[in-house]
Amino acid sequence: MQSNLKVYAFIFARKNSRRIKNKNLAKLMNKSLLERSIDFAKNLKIIDKIFVSTDSKKIIDKAVKLNCEIIRRPKNLTHSRSSEIDSWKHAINEVQKKYKEKFIFLSLPTTSPLRRKTDIIKCVNFIKQKKNYDCCLTITKTNLDPYFNMLEKRGKTFTPIFKNKSSRTNKKFYSITTVCYCARISFIKKAKNVLDGKIKYFEIMFPYSIDIDEVSDLKVARVFLK
Repeated sequence: MQSNLKVYAFIFARKNSRRIKNKNLAKLMNKSLLERSIDFAKNLKIIDKIFVSTDSKKIIDKAVKLNCEIIRRPKNLTHSRSSEIDSWKHAINEVQKKYKEKFIFLSLPTTSPLRRKTDIIKCVNFIKQKKNYDCCLTITKTNLDPYFNMLEKRGKTFTPIFKNKSSRTNKKFYSITTVCYCARISFIKKAKNVLDGKIKYFEIMFPYSIDIDEVSDLKVARVFLK
């Protein structure tokens, strides 16, 4: 039965980062973002195994000490422009070489340190129970309006994403969070983009949806962890 599939958690943590140096090892209170994701996974009873995909020796050493299994990510998947789903495919293939079994794929990025267990369990249970869905993503409301106040930079020029709009719309907009990505491995293997399949979206409220991308995000997260 689909509901009996094991759940394997994956943490993808390369050594390079653009905005925050060594972001995955950045400290938030007394733990690094990497340690927070690993500890979170270890405290979730629905998770059967935890894998860390990385090209960093420091991250490998940390993950091994925390009893995670290591997936050594090839160099071509460690660039800032590398496709995330290609790293997922590589990880799944490496795991299936060793364990030769199907499982539910659950990615727990290090950049979501305020995620809640209830939200993760909801996503996993949905994918287990709804065979006609490929993937479950988490989203959060945003005040940005692409029809009104968002621009695209092209060279030295800023261009409105949608022209001829002089006032805010009444539409509601959401952004995808990094709280979790839960999917069937059969879908990931054939997909070119995470949005290719039939997707279920679960809304996550702030601050549980916070995504660490800038140093300012770390500062905000510290406030809510106190």
